[in-house]
Amino acid sequence: MLPLTEILLWSLAGVFFGSLISWIPGFHIYNIMALLVGVFGVGEVMPVQAFPFFAVAAIVAYTYVSAISSVYFSVADESAVLMLFPTQRYLLLGRGHEAVLLYLIGALSGTVILVVSALLIFPKVLPPLYQATSPYVTYFLVAIVVFMFMSEWPKESDLGSTKWERLWLAWRQILGGVFVFFTAGMLGFIIMNTNVLPTTSAYTRLTPMFIGFFGMPWVILNVLSNPPFIEQHAEDRVESSPYSIAKASFGGALGGVIAAIYPIITGGMGALVAGHMTSQRGDDAFIISQGVNRVIYYTGAFFLLFLPTLRLTRGAGAWLVSSIYTPKSYSEYFIAIAVILMSAGISFIFTYYLSRFLSRTFNLVHIKKLSYVVAAALVLIAYLLTGPMGIVVLFISTAIGLSAAAFNTRRSYCLGGLIFPVVISMTGHTGELMHLLGLG
Repeated sequence: MLPLTEILLWSLAGVFFGSLISWIPGFHIYNIMALLVGVFGVGEVMPVQAFPFFAVAAIVAYTYVSAISSVYFSVADESAVLMLFPTQRYLLLGRGHEAVLLYLIGALSGTVILVVSALLIFPKVLPPLYQATSPYVTYFLVAIVVFMFMSEWPKESDLGSTKWERLWLAWRQILGGVFVFFTAGMLGFIIMNTNVLPTTSAYTRLTPMFIGFFGMPWVILNVLSNPPFIEQHAEDRVESSPYSIAKASFGGALGGVIAAIYPIITGGMGALVAGHMTSQRGDDAFIISQGVNRVIYYTGAFFLLFLPTLRLTRGAGAWLVSSIYTPKSYSEYFIAIAVILMSAGISFIFTYYLSRFLSRTFNLVHIKKLSYVVAAALVLIAYLLTGPMGIVVLFISTAIGLSAAAFNTRRSYCLGGLIFPVVISMTGHTGELMHLLGLG
């Protein structure tokens, strides 16, 4: 194992790296890490043993600092306030900094829950729990997907002037979600089971698809919309209660644990199930629970790579790191816990002061100009990782991601690009579908 001082230096490099890029809309830490490995490599400048600690620090920074892009850089116009996420509503009311503070409360709560669980619960509880439930993962996954469709509540059914128009508006959203899920699923199935993308990009071949699903539509909508420049208030105050914080933390932790332990189930899917199980109410509770959920989902899923008694590889970041070096001892496990605490502290301070700065200068920030730069950077990342065909996949997946916005349905249905091919594989029907599509 590397000396502690060297691990500390690379961990600091990871948290600063993650902090510098995670506030930019459309950027995802996994995509940037893949770019680092694919273009610059690991082992020449950075020792392979340091990469897991660099990565966990960068992921912690992402879970904190990405609150900035979610709050300040994802607003269309004030006419859509009733259909926006709570963070966007806060911004339109001039309370963007308060939304960030609520998220940070959740992130800190999630960090404490994760660290305490890592020290007292994970080593003894997770291995038997996972062994007992893992045979039923396919059923869990299918049940969650069905629940996603069942819980889709029509947002536009009262806008039509006639009953038939209202009926169509209600079903347009629901059918749009089905369309997005299965078109994304077919794209993911083709990418996973054919040589559309080069085999040399095995660990990054899904990157352009997910950039198109979640990153590019975000920046394109920023360019096409007319974001308002609303005066923000930088006061350090939140409107919530200890009970709401505790309840939201429990719900967020439950969703994060579900997503972190079981494959393919994402943080959004876990949050959806946990939110209904714990009956979450209120914008403040939603934002806090998201802070908890994202920390436990992203950091917790990656952190399982360090647990010697389980050795689960969850998420693109863990797969990427494990292809280079896998931690092997409990000493690395406990050092990773210390790195998480250090990174959380630095990320909290960075996010807090960046939010205060933006809340005071928000009317000077031109979201459209930033979005043009980010769009070009996302195209460049897709090209560097997967070549010209990656650009084609990026454009197709972007169209699917934009269709979710057009139907005013959940963008999480784009996860069909991962869920659908995996379920087909788990149920043993990959060959049949390949033959039906004329691909094999």
